[in-house]
Amino acid sequence: MRINTGGQHRGWTVVHQARREWRGSFEGVWLGVDESTGHWIVGRQHDGQSMDDGFDADGNWSTSRLFREGNEYLNMRRALAAYDEEAQNASDVWNGMWDQRAHEAVARHLAHRVPFPAPVRLSAGWIGRGLTDYHPPRGSTIPLDGPEAKYELIRYLQGQTRFDEIVTEPGSVSEEEAYQLALNATGPIRFVCRGVTFYLSE
Repeated sequence: MRINTGGQHRGWTVVHQARREWRGSFEGVWLGVDESTGHWIVGRQHDGQSMDDGFDADGNWSTSRLFREGNEYLNMRRALAAYDEEAQNASDVWNGMWDQRAHEAVARHLAHRVPFPAPVRLSAGWIGRGLTDYHPPRGSTIPLDGPEAKYELIRYLQGQTRFDEIVTEPGSVSEEEAYQLALNATGPIRFVCRGVTFYLSE
């Protein structure tokens, strides 16, 4: 049985999955979220003989790890780490692009969770801490449709907050608050997290 990425499976929205052949056998993993609770799941598909038998006839998978604390942000971060680990344990599923693709899938899912009430064009960007105020590191996009701009903002946030350094300064928000602000944005927004300014602008 095959399940579709982006679809519902036993109450879970399938955010990302991968399956590969290794020496005549197929192995796979999948990542999901329960939108109603904020719980995340990392599942190991059944080993099998094709791309289509990772789930049995009843839709069951081999094993899973659940992340169901009261904080969805922490559930997501822990599930992503576990997903990476599970992919490395499945023969030939993990590769050099795995980490990027999995984070892109999560960002794309999150960007579409809160819909825009009307079409809007926004630029996403960030401004970091540099050696001088005149030439700080930065990045920005051209104007994009709202959901795509939000996706790029979440990708910037993922890239700038995956390191251990913690920077606190007046007006700065936590990573959890930053993600929530980005997810709920339906127009221009600006906030500081870990010393980096993130924004959506018209």
